[in-house]
Amino acid sequence: MGRKVVSEYEFVQAGEHKSHLLMNVLDMEALDAEMTSDAAKEWDKKNNCKDTVYGIELVE
Repeated sequence: MGRKVVSEYEFVQAGEHKSHLLMNVLDMEALDAEMTSDAAKEWDKKNNCKDTVYGIELVE
């Protein structure tokens, strides 16, 4: 993903077969397009990966 889609990210290994990726997303439509592309779907299937996306807002 390019800088036009994500401005920063942090990868957290939560266990042997589990991780979390925190991202500051600038363009949700572009992120959706990348995550649902044929290449991404093929990679997910090959690597037994299931993506779950949550939207989080800063509470001040």
